Amino acid sequence: MLGIARHRMRRRFNRADAARVDAVAFPDDGAAKRFKHMFDASKYEIIVCGKLRDGDARVVTVQDGDPSEKNVVIVDDLVQTGGTLYECGAALQRLGAARVSAFVAHAVFPREAWRRFCRGGDRAIFDTFYVTNSIPTTTSKLPGDGVFEIIDITDRVIEDLHSF
Repeated sequence: MLGIARHRMRRRFNRADAARVDAVAFPDDGAAKRFKHMFDASKYEIIVCGKLRDGDARVVTVQDGDPSEKNVVIVDDLVQTGGTLYECGAALQRLGAARVSAFVAHAVFPREAWRRFCRGGDRAIFDTFYVTNSIPTTTSKLPGDGVFEIIDITDRVIEDLHSF
């Protein structure tokens, strides 16, 4: 799925005549362990964020890597309310990231939590929020406001099933 996502992101960035993605971030150690090996560290700045406790609050900070002046995409397997993704994106912006986008394979978004990421929402931090259509009951509701880009994986899933 990440191969499809990279191709789609490249097409979008070329279409928008914007700079290439030159950094990949992970919102926590778990995501870094699952996906870091898929990205060539000689081509992408690898950034790892993590949660720290500050009293009763959890604060997401950049633990490794430098996002300054970089076009960053945060990669994770799924999103629910999106709190950690949002906090990671905010931390990257505070450290000078030029652009921040997100990619998740599975957009769960209970109780329409995606609304907060739409233009004008209180979490409208991402240039683009890439999601696959692995949960079509969610992705069918996402607006075409320029924030969400749905990556159709139907053909890939069918192809993989036929190869068994």
